[in-house]
Amino acid sequence: MVTIKQVAVHAGVSFKTVSRVVNNDPTVKDINREKVLKAIKELGYRPNRAASLTRRKNSNIYAIIADELLSVPYTFDIIRGAQEIAWQKNKELLILNVNETQASIDRAIESLLEYRVEGVIYSAMYHRQVAIADELKKIPTILANCFPASNNFPCVVPDEQQAGEDITDALIRKGYRRIAFLNLNEHIVAAKGRKQGVINSFKKHGLPLDDLLIESVIIGQADGSEISTSRESAARVIDEFKPDAIICGQDPMALEIYFVVHDKGMIVGKDIGIASFDDWGSIPQLLQPNLTTMALPHHAMGRWAMEYLIDQRTDIVHHHLPFKLIARDSF
Repeated sequence: MVTIKQVAVHAGVSFKTVSRVVNNDPTVKDINREKVLKAIKELGYRPNRAASLTRRKNSNIYAIIADELLSVPYTFDIIRGAQEIAWQKNKELLILNVNETQASIDRAIESLLEYRVEGVIYSAMYHRQVAIADELKKIPTILANCFPASNNFPCVVPDEQQAGEDITDALIRKGYRRIAFLNLNEHIVAAKGRKQGVINSFKKHGLPLDDLLIESVIIGQADGSEISTSRESAARVIDEFKPDAIICGQDPMALEIYFVVHDKGMIVGKDIGIASFDDWGSIPQLLQPNLTTMALPHHAMGRWAMEYLIDQRTDIVHHHLPFKLIARDSF
């Protein structure tokens, strides 16, 4: 294993200079930094992170507690965004996936304390209210894609209402006037915000609300599970309400609606417009025609949350980030 002393000899600088370069000390002269970085590359030197952690007052380690985040494809972007900022700032990022059990959460908190993390991003797999363990109050913490039951932690969340308004605006600009919105479970945050955004768009454009139909087709059950009536509801809505466009609560639902439209001998993008939310994995590109959808700002949320922590902010914010309209060919 190459040592820091060997790097110093190879670069022709002192041991302390190499140490300062490895720890990203901005006071190192550019010429010496270049020598050290060249020597590190040529010798294949890798810093001993465990040893440096014991010597440093600050750990330079941050963490993401992923509350079942790894079970949904697009939520990986929260981790990717946070990781990009961590690398830019020469920080380490620890990722801990937890579930709802207390044992899982307790073990994650133990790890945070063991590694002396300097800040935590607590992220959820969908936009919702969460209860945060009191132990996290001891560590700078920001919530991503979720918000606290009490206003005692900062958070960054998607702007669901604006997304609903933006996708409806886009349909109206294309000439669609009779729109059905097949929504998610009416009790969740995303469904409420998107519904209000769709209504706001109709009002803004002076269109009659009689030409807007909103129906939740994901139904919550007493045991916490959900059932979907997407296909049955879409078939009925198309026959009875006769919309010229359908907004789907999320992309997997849009996949089902494509089948319904096809079964009725209609063509998406020609006989009826289809719009959606989330930009879920490869679904929008696999559908023909490709699905126009509102992409969740998970990547931006991860970056924003990491920057908040590294900048050592302490203000309690409830920050909303916009979705991005990914225009394709479905309307």
